[in-house]
Amino acid sequence: MSFDRLFEPIEIGDVKIKNRIAMAPMNPGMSAPNGYHGDANLAWYAMRARGGFGLIITECCVMNPYRWNGSEVLNPALFTDYRYYRYHSETVKLVHQYNGCKIFMQLSPGWGRQGHPHVQSPDCPAGSPSAIPYEMDMRTFTKGWEKQFKSAYPKLKELMPDFDVIRNMSDEEYEAFKSAGMEILMKAAPDLFHLIHGDTPRELTIPEIVDLEERFAVQALAAFKLGYDGVEVHSPHGYLIHSFLSPRSNRRHDQYGGSLENRARFLLNIIEKTRKLIGPDKAFGVRLSGDELMPGGIDHEEMKQVVGWCRDAGANFFNISQGSYENPGVSFAPDGENDFTRWAPGFKEASGGLPVITPNFINPEVAENAIKTGHTDLISLGRQSIADPFWPSKVKEDRVDDIVKCIRCQRCYMNLITCQWMDCTVNPTAGREKLYPELWLDTPEIEKKIGRFKQKAQGLPQI
Repeated sequence: MSFDRLFEPIEIGDVKIKNRIAMAPMNPGMSAPNGYHGDANLAWYAMRARGGFGLIITECCVMNPYRWNGSEVLNPALFTDYRYYRYHSETVKLVHQYNGCKIFMQLSPGWGRQGHPHVQSPDCPAGSPSAIPYEMDMRTFTKGWEKQFKSAYPKLKELMPDFDVIRNMSDEEYEAFKSAGMEILMKAAPDLFHLIHGDTPRELTIPEIVDLEERFAVQALAAFKLGYDGVEVHSPHGYLIHSFLSPRSNRRHDQYGGSLENRARFLLNIIEKTRKLIGPDKAFGVRLSGDELMPGGIDHEEMKQVVGWCRDAGANFFNISQGSYENPGVSFAPDGENDFTRWAPGFKEASGGLPVITPNFINPEVAENAIKTGHTDLISLGRQSIADPFWPSKVKEDRVDDIVKCIRCQRCYMNLITCQWMDCTVNPTAGREKLYPELWLDTPEIEKKIGRFKQKAQGLPQI
């Protein structure tokens, strides 16, 4: 099968991307406790750049400097001020040395109600549009999640009913089960309870919201000055911006709540203020859930309206996801592949044909067809890029049978939740890339420079 469409170049704003294959934004939890990027982050991105990806989209980097930004066990990367800049500039410089690979920063104003108080300031709840905690619906857990929960918490096998029983519960049965089930979780797996039943957040004031809008624009400009090729607004999955968009989590009665236009105001102000600061041509886009997929949440029709408004405010590309933490089984980590493409036609129509990025692929045949049919403009690999960082190169070299495929076991997610280092069942180098420099460090530019250095050194007198 030909994969020519996957390797066609594409332009987003003033950026030309060499192929249609992106690394999806993921939080690998490699940042230092204070949010600094280190060698692990550097090697993580470099290996995928060497593997042939045309575009790298970073983990979400939080620009919110306040205690209420919503920290959690992931140790999210920070991008609040100049202290963090040189670490990002090192990443950008290295990624650019791999045959023109481009890199976008995903920038975030915070976790919102899906975050938790920082360990150093437990008295300060995470900020959110309204004081409404999130709660995962255990009926949505996939087989992968089930396997990892049972492995991480053996006691649950004895204390809780089988997951198939939970999945088939009616609303009434599930409500009756919850009180006893949550009590079991608190005793047998308190950290898991903390994940499933979130803390009550604090309602943000209007001055705090406006401050975030303006700070976001400043930090986006800083990212471009450091050499990032584009910036993506982090607004899917129930995080802070998404929680403003959703009537499920936004019960405000001011200009940031109520109607869809009011609920979208925070996002649209961020886009408008940022576009004004960075100029008209930079690649600046938005990641959104195509549908929240929860009762009372924001649906696809409303989200299409938001997409159109984002375009008018200055966004020039869109990255698709779905769901939120409350519905983990169908959101960012479903068992199958190509589940997100169903939202792409709606996004393309609403945006007037702007480029759309769609994730959740494993097989190159499926990815090629998604591009060929016009459903999406770029495909992105999340967990599959963890399983095989060299997926693009193998496809281009017609070595499809050599691809190491993601088995959707959710080990990478569970290790983050249980405060362990990034791990992958099928790729022993995942999370440990810095220990294997031979797999990522020999960029074409470095080879040229070292070669010239060796030539010059040969003519030097021996000491």
